[in-house]
Amino acid sequence: MKSAKFNTLSIVLFFVLTCFFTKTYAQQTIINVPSSDVLPAENMIIKTSVKTQLGDDKYTRITPTAIMGLGHGMDLSVGVPTKINEDFNTQASADVGLKKVWFAGPSTRITAGGSVAPSFNDSVTPSMFAYAHVSQKIRKSRTSLTFGGYMHGRNHFLNKGGVVVGVDQVIIPNKLRLALDWMSGETDKGNFAVGLKYRPVPTLSITSAVIIPNRNSDNIAFQISVSKYFSFDFDSNDKNTSKKERL
Repeated sequence: MKSAKFNTLSIVLFFVLTCFFTKTYAQQTIINVPSSDVLPAENMIIKTSVKTQLGDDKYTRITPTAIMGLGHGMDLSVGVPTKINEDFNTQASADVGLKKVWFAGPSTRITAGGSVAPSFNDSVTPSMFAYAHVSQKIRKSRTSLTFGGYMHGRNHFLNKGGVVVGVDQVIIPNKLRLALDWMSGETDKGNFAVGLKYRPVPTLSITSAVIIPNRNSDNIAFQISVSKYFSFDFDSNDKNTSKKERL
């Protein structure tokens, strides 16, 4: 009975949050690994991710996130991951991330960033995450390859790390892509994820994925994300205002 109620709640929360957040577009990712994509200034993404883990330790994590382009190859992400277990107990935290991308050529990017996630429930050290990787696009095959490393600390300063690998393969241009990423190590971040990214319209993206943890003690999970992109043209507004003032 608890399992049925839990699954029903997960579905209801997913559709409520999806309908709310698709009105407007989170740090962009391959699946779980931050990607080399970066938002220009005056651009924004709002993203809602729902991850459900199966097995004995069932839970659903809902993460609404906003990403804002800062310009100069940088963007800022702010999220509120909320974990709900099968007894309806919740754990919430903030997740603030910053990313910087350097363009080393038309097909090569170097990315570095990190995030801090303080808990709203407990007085503990914030969880921390830092990473750096290189991404290479192969234009003929429409493939993007990513390789690098990361450091992670759960309620602790950075104390564990591993390797980051990612592949993003175009299947139908501007419509459908296959994506996978892997983070090594016996940490909360250590897992293999594979999924499909579907873009019904240019400003809307839907990603569904299976997540397989590295640790045998953890269970397989399913994740779905919905992202909406939009931009602000402040220069245009300023120009229109100036024209009205002159009139």
